[in-house]
Amino acid sequence: MRPPGRGSSTIHDTGPGRARDDLLGSRVRPGYTLRRGAGVACCITRSARDSEAVSRTLGQFVDAEQIVPWLADNVAHINKASGKGAKETSKLVKLAVSCHTCTATKTCCWSLVVARLYEGVIVAAKLRETGRDTPQMREQLRVRAEAMESSSPYDWRTPCLFLDDKERCTVYDVRPTSCGALYVYTAPELCTTRDKEIKAYVAANELAAATELEEAFRQRLSLRNKVGRRYLGVLPRMVLVSLEAWDRDDFRDYLRQLPWPSDAEIARWSPSAG
Repeated sequence: MRPPGRGSSTIHDTGPGRARDDLLGSRVRPGYTLRRGAGVACCITRSARDSEAVSRTLGQFVDAEQIVPWLADNVAHINKASGKGAKETSKLVKLAVSCHTCTATKTCCWSLVVARLYEGVIVAAKLRETGRDTPQMREQLRVRAEAMESSSPYDWRTPCLFLDDKERCTVYDVRPTSCGALYVYTAPELCTTRDKEIKAYVAANELAAATELEEAFRQRLSLRNKVGRRYLGVLPRMVLVSLEAWDRDDFRDYLRQLPWPSDAEIARWSPSAG
């Protein structure tokens, strides 16, 4: 999937306590081409057919089909496009992107993050690669997911599980597109105090590309198209689900039967719902 040539040329004003970008408000924009990545030779139709014929775990499947590098490559390009779009918009509105020189507390990483299942898969792969898929980590993910799911995006103010003690993201190279799209033009301190209006970049085109990738991923994994529901949720849940499915050869059935959110439930996580 090639990133858009330009990001949105608008900024989003948010009042105190409001989220800064509408992850779920983007519309799919035609014309994007899926990036295959090195070594990904199979097409979606072939992948879907072969995957049903051979009994493999999720981990074996994503390894054999090179799903993780394909996803990581697309996500990296979408996040890069967000950075470029924020910079271009900065010139148009004559406001500097304040994130580049931020020394304030990283409360941008305290948000309720809604992620797609495929973003959970690449973060799960990162945890496994770095030896962090432990019972303790899975329990932390479960507890955090349950707390997020019962909270409002406006009330959630908790440091991300993937921040280290120096406030650095430990999954930065595979961070979700909603994280990669966060750029503000107002003082970084406002992200903590929220006592004035925050002006933020709206990555509408980039997030539309991320939604298009969501459908391509569903097809490559041969997951059922669930009408009125999507394979997404809060980030800790998506990572936990991916880890729990990793060693299952019935991972498709496992994923299909999970209570994926309806359109109405998804809308509850959207800033426009507030």
